[in-house]
Amino acid sequence: MESRILSSSSNSSHRSDGEGERERFCYCGLPSPRRTSWTRMNPRRRFYGCARYREGSKCKYFKWIDAKFSDRATEVILDLLDGRRQPPSTFVDDLDDVDSKQVEASSANYLKNEVSKQAEVSSVNYLLKNEVSRMKIERKCYQMFIIVLFCYIAYLMIKCKALEDKKKFLQLP
Repeated sequence: MESRILSSSSNSSHRSDGEGERERFCYCGLPSPRRTSWTRMNPRRRFYGCARYREGSKCKYFKWIDAKFSDRATEVILDLLDGRRQPPSTFVDDLDDVDSKQVEASSANYLKNEVSKQAEVSSVNYLLKNEVSRMKIERKCYQMFIIVLFCYIAYLMIKCKALEDKKKFLQLP
């Protein structure tokens, strides 16, 4: 029986959602689905992995959820799998097809959220640019007001000086 446990393993898994668990993300930034291993070495053992592992992602995110089963538990699971009418690989392939569709949908939702966040940031950026433009125009107006005020004060000073000079000229010695 030991030789069967150590025989070749397939890279099969399927996704299952655990209620109440927080969503995990792989190094790619995508949601990391909870999967179940169906390899000969780790049958029915749950793990988190990169959502794009089938696409050859270089992310390599992987984390076991369950502790490794005892050799006896693994042997019993493999015996049960071998006793099915439908070969486990076909069953697992069906699960993987469903899993890949769920990962695609999850990735699409994630990308939609990112696009909406980007659109929101763009609209805030647009509003901020408009506010900066308005403030620049306002600053120019204040600068012009200060220049006009300075010119008016200079004019009044010159006028006062001229009046003083006129008074001195009109006074008798």
